[in-house]
Amino acid sequence: MTEEPHGVHLRPHRAVSALRTALLVVLCGLVLALIASYGGRRAKPQAEITVAPAAPATPGQGPVLDQAEQFKIDGSREGRPAFTLQARTVTGYAGDRKILHDVHLVLHEEEGAELQVSGDEGQFDAADRRARLSGHVVIRGQQGLSLTTGTLYYDTDRDVIFTGDEVTFSLGGLEGQGRGLNYLVGDRQIKIPDQVRLEVRDAGAPTVLTITSGDLMAALRENTAVFTDDVRLVRGVQTLRGNYVKLTFDETRQHLTGLSAFGEVVATLGAPNGGERSELRSDSLTARFRGADGSIDEADASGGCRVLSGPYTTRSTSARFRRADDRVELRGEPVLLTARDRIAAQEIDLHPNLRQLEARGDVRTVSLPSGGGPAMPGFGSGSAISFQAQRLHVDERDHRAVYSGSARAWQEGNSIQADELVLEEAIKQLRASGSVMARWTDARPPAGRAAARPAVSTITSRTMILDDGRSLASYRGDVRLTRPDATLTSDAMDATLSAPGDRGRELQRVEATGSVAVKRAGSYGTARSAEYLSDENLLILRDEAGLAEVVDIPTGRTMRGRTLTFDLAGDRILTESAGGRTWITLTPEGKDVPSVEPKTRY
Repeated sequence: MTEEPHGVHLRPHRAVSALRTALLVVLCGLVLALIASYGGRRAKPQAEITVAPAAPATPGQGPVLDQAEQFKIDGSREGRPAFTLQARTVTGYAGDRKILHDVHLVLHEEEGAELQVSGDEGQFDAADRRARLSGHVVIRGQQGLSLTTGTLYYDTDRDVIFTGDEVTFSLGGLEGQGRGLNYLVGDRQIKIPDQVRLEVRDAGAPTVLTITSGDLMAALRENTAVFTDDVRLVRGVQTLRGNYVKLTFDETRQHLTGLSAFGEVVATLGAPNGGERSELRSDSLTARFRGADGSIDEADASGGCRVLSGPYTTRSTSARFRRADDRVELRGEPVLLTARDRIAAQEIDLHPNLRQLEARGDVRTVSLPSGGGPAMPGFGSGSAISFQAQRLHVDERDHRAVYSGSARAWQEGNSIQADELVLEEAIKQLRASGSVMARWTDARPPAGRAAARPAVSTITSRTMILDDGRSLASYRGDVRLTRPDATLTSDAMDATLSAPGDRGRELQRVEATGSVAVKRAGSYGTARSAEYLSDENLLILRDEAGLAEVVDIPTGRTMRGRTLTFDLAGDRILTESAGGRTWITLTPEGKDVPSVEPKTRY
């Protein structure tokens, strides 16, 4: 451009300057009128915009009407700075549109922090009060917030940044990407509406947590992130799925501190070496984390809870985990299942580390046939075994189960009940204490009575120890054996059972010692010891001093000796003396014959 000569008249130049000043005043008045009218229609405070004049032209260059350098616009809201938009150069177009180059947008947050936005190009539409940045747009904020995208808009009235392009972002230990963005500057909330993928690099966790979802809403003030629409969390062999997941982080956003999930929640924990996995299904799940390794401190699941862990499956209305107590509480008609066992109660508590179980309130368990394998002590392996009690404690490491409070176990026609039943599978024992009553049903009916029902032998005592290895049940304290044809009492009894097998156990032989007494219809007997043989239906009374005796009450006849064999089926007594062995048939007790109890030392 040719430099103008120095002899220029000043009057026209002054006139042009005056005209420019007048036009500038008119334009400012119109802008203020627009701002006033626009603000009157909205409830939210508007940003007041001040346009700084362009910097003087470079020395030696003439005035440029449609281009300027160092463009700058300042906006305020309720008396405080709201934003500053700057550009290295600006080109004006018709319709008050301006193309900006090397654009920098600074957003002033209420806490005094700043959000820096930069782009290669941009526009500012004064009518819409909106700025547009494009070409490698970068957002940087406090606490390491960084976000990049292709195109970005800033609405000064709503104080919101938005775009429909793909975005990548990082914040603390979080890195992610998605499509679309809405950032509410005043509320410090970020929303990514589509194709969200987030990675959480927890400093204490051995692997990265990856999250995918339909959308994301992050509240930076609360350090929370909400994911919706087919949410999936994956960390190594651990996965979680749900329709809604809320995560809470610490202030550094490097450690996960809380989780809330809703809607068809499925959490899976796989074994790292290809072992059996664990799975939780519920309507909702909340968890709190602690420690550098991000381990779960507390967790609550509710609504149709179902847990699969190795051979175990649990069902309940709710489940609660407390690491400090090493306890998982199952509530709401809880049930625990294995391939063979079912445990139901009003409350069930699991202790994962101790490998223990506690059940309370109307406890009921069922164990299915073992298919030829070892059965529970005292029972056979060919049919189901049921237990009932008020409380149950299982220690899997010691292979012990304790049923207490009106405890009862049964299999087909056999049953054992007591105040407490203790199963010791490691040593193959069943112990019973307190008001013990065992019922043993014969497998076949009495001889000569094929149509009759099998006889039942009932033994009551204070305690019982059933040793399955020896097939021996030892009863102690006020022991009584009751059969349809006789009653035997003593201080102690040792009952021999049939060997374990597919069929239920049978009572084969009983040895009674201490204050032995027998009652059979019209007969009564005493001895120091007695032996009952189930298959022959014989009761043998013994006394080395020859004081074993049986009294035939209708006739008053008394029989004594070292050994008296009572044939219960034939209602007769075999006596042994120097003269030989003699069977004596007893007389049934008549109505008119007085009952006579024999005098005896025992």
